[in-house]
Amino acid sequence: MTGPWEGLLLVDKPSGPTSHDIVASVRKATGQRRVGHGGTLDPMASGLLPLVLGRATRLVRFLPHSPKEYVGLLRLGLSTRTDDTTGEVLERHAGPLPSAQEVLRAARKLRGRLLQEPPAVSARKVDGERLYRLARRGLDVRAEPAEIEVLSFDLEPGEGPESYSFTARVSAGTYIRSLARDLGRMLGCGGALAALRRTAVGPMAPDPRLALEPDGPPGPEALRAALIAIERMPLTPPGVRLEAEDDARRFLHGGAVPTPAGSPEEGAAAVFSPVGALLGIAEIETRKLVPKVVLPPLES
Repeated sequence: MTGPWEGLLLVDKPSGPTSHDIVASVRKATGQRRVGHGGTLDPMASGLLPLVLGRATRLVRFLPHSPKEYVGLLRLGLSTRTDDTTGEVLERHAGPLPSAQEVLRAARKLRGRLLQEPPAVSARKVDGERLYRLARRGLDVRAEPAEIEVLSFDLEPGEGPESYSFTARVSAGTYIRSLARDLGRMLGCGGALAALRRTAVGPMAPDPRLALEPDGPPGPEALRAALIAIERMPLTPPGVRLEAEDDARRFLHGGAVPTPAGSPEEGAAAVFSPVGALLGIAEIETRKLVPKVVLPPLES
């Protein structure tokens, strides 16, 4: 397969590199300068990291952002600066740890709609500056709690009283590190995230062909074989196909066009040409497709 490097790669990120490191390595392997990601993973985390290439970078906000699914390990008995075991330990619990029954009972309270405080070292912004940058300057700044939804948070006891494996299914904006921290706070012993793997975001899951090694991605042939074409990306807006080429040309020049029969009455829509090329994203207003994102045709 040949052609432009554009579309979606469902990368299986290893633990260690940052999300930016993965973007840089794919940029180098493909020669495509326009590469972005749909949802940062902390360096310690592994699993699904959606990458968008070429014109698809303009569509990243229309990819599914939830529910997000994770598996991982948490450790009770300590509190850290980063709410995971890679950070500076702030306090160690001296007494006996809670029983498994107490832990599982407390975890059930961390379900449903909650107000969650982001980690003190995270990408959340306060007054326009990211928390991790403030932390590097030695400033202890806290972000306002945000509403999240925990659809499931199920624990299994591990090898010792401090260790628990878990699965979680959560809304966008949820910090799994904060769930581990808050569980430890509820139990009075402290808690931190020890390992994390993202297994899905909406319908997207890691492509086994894209299980990256810490030193970089597979070769261009493997990347090409796993590349999802821009027309087949799982976008959240429903798709509508125009019936006339004149409408397609008008849309590409920023003009509103009539909605085809069977289109939704309102909301966003992914607009396709009569031959199935993705033209962009529109907002439906009074039976018109009003362009919001237009994808210029590839240069031949």
